[in-house]
Amino acid sequence: MKKLTKINSLLVFCALLCATNSANAVSIYDNNMSVININMLTDTFMSYTNHGENLFDYFHEFATYGTMHRVDEYGDDGSTLKNRDTKSNDLFIKDVWLNANHINGNMHYDKNISKHARLNLATVGATTKSMELKYGHISVGGFASYINTKIADAKSNGDVIGIFTDYKYRNFGAKILTDIGSLNNTAKNVDFNNSWVNVANETHAKFKIDKTLYVKTSLYLGYTWISSDDLNINGDFVSSSDYNFFNVAPSAQFIKEILPGWYGAFSAKYVAHFGGKNNIHVNGVAQSGLKTDNYTDMCIDIEHNFKRFVFGGNIHKQIGGFDGWSTNLNVKYMF
Repeated sequence: MKKLTKINSLLVFCALLCATNSANAVSIYDNNMSVININMLTDTFMSYTNHGENLFDYFHEFATYGTMHRVDEYGDDGSTLKNRDTKSNDLFIKDVWLNANHINGNMHYDKNISKHARLNLATVGATTKSMELKYGHISVGGFASYINTKIADAKSNGDVIGIFTDYKYRNFGAKILTDIGSLNNTAKNVDFNNSWVNVANETHAKFKIDKTLYVKTSLYLGYTWISSDDLNINGDFVSSSDYNFFNVAPSAQFIKEILPGWYGAFSAKYVAHFGGKNNIHVNGVAQSGLKTDNYTDMCIDIEHNFKRFVFGGNIHKQIGGFDGWSTNLNVKYMF
């Protein structure tokens, strides 16, 4: 009887091994990697809210666009800028912007798995004029993005829409963002979808060092819920429960006025992930999912203001769970 029990246990083990190897013809982890990819992008979405403010604004800021800032509110005599919004004073929209982002590098997971990742995003967005409150002022905005990604053999296309609020009081501020999105993935002719909801908050404080230098410190807190399709890979049924991620990212940025109309910045942040690792089931048998490490992001920004246009770009270097480079180009028109 004991011998028969051992034989049955061996057969179960062999069946599990065969199912896993068969599923790996695509990979039982393709969906898992797509989910981690989405979670990494959610921090990028918060950076889009920064298009609602320019590096320029640190030195010549309006309480409300179209209204000159109050004398000495930002450390000058109130005469730095003339009212440049007289032609569009009745418009509710402060600006519209376009953004192109390219990310290229290697995703490092546990289980000694590393995969090359390439991500392209195209984004359009707009921000309202600031609305005065009893304490401080607030603006709102929105954006829509198209995503194209490739991780190993899995190719993905998707869309994101998001809204955000930006509150400022003296040298302090807070942003709240929410976005929803979907991603259609194809891995060796196997199609599957991901959808998500992301909610995030960023609080920050800025400090004036001198007339041409500011320091900004920030703390990002985010939560992402991601739903995934069940897969049928060569006859093997692969399923996973919904994913829940929590992200924390402290950062510091140095903003410098280089020349009149030219501004630069250097920033560094540490992105920490919590949660997100769950079991994958292959033909009803649980498999441990993947997890990626935290990473550090360093960035150099450059910005030029020309009349009502703002042209900007930056380059990032990431080290850690994601090891790679990313570039970003953006143009804004201010009404």
